[in-house]
Amino acid sequence: MRFLPSRPKPLPADLDRRARAALALFDAGQYALAERAWHTLLADCERQLGPDHPETLCTLDRLGSALFRLRRPVESADRHREAHRRAAASLGRSHPTTLMYAYNLGCALVLIHQWGEGLPVLREALRRQQRKLGEAHPASLATAKTLGVSLFMAGDARAALELLESSYQVAAQAFGPHDPLVRDIGENLRVARRNTHRT
Repeated sequence: MRFLPSRPKPLPADLDRRARAALALFDAGQYALAERAWHTLLADCERQLGPDHPETLCTLDRLGSALFRLRRPVESADRHREAHRRAAASLGRSHPTTLMYAYNLGCALVLIHQWGEGLPVLREALRRQQRKLGEAHPASLATAKTLGVSLFMAGDARAALELLESSYQVAAQAFGPHDPLVRDIGENLRVARRNTHRT
């Protein structure tokens, strides 16, 4: 899961303090406590800031990430789906925050093998990221890697290999072979090749 900062203007002091505390819990691996903190914070953000305020959307998405770490992927997908829906309506479908929420939604969906929804979400996120940020942007490459692995898991080995191979070439050229993201894509590519019987 990925996070972006969302502080267009100062928050009420209490909400800001609670948001920082919940994120600290998440970063410390205290996912159950973070989930409870974000759950109550979400209701207060919606009431005080409105349902489409960036901090409300951020809290909703982070709640989904806590649920993901707690191995509650169906609930996680529900929260990420709603965060993505609201962000697309208020910020636009190609806004970086919307695309991040789409990525998080796709991750939750493919975890529970909801290929029919998850793969199109990741495909659209990748298409919009590549158009807005470029193929070599780390966010685009991370989405390409996740989509490639998901395609392989869904049984489309050819499409998976094509995407992972092209992504690895782009990443290696942009960042060099020793970059952690490049190595991660390369490892996934090697696993996919090893487990594919190619004619």
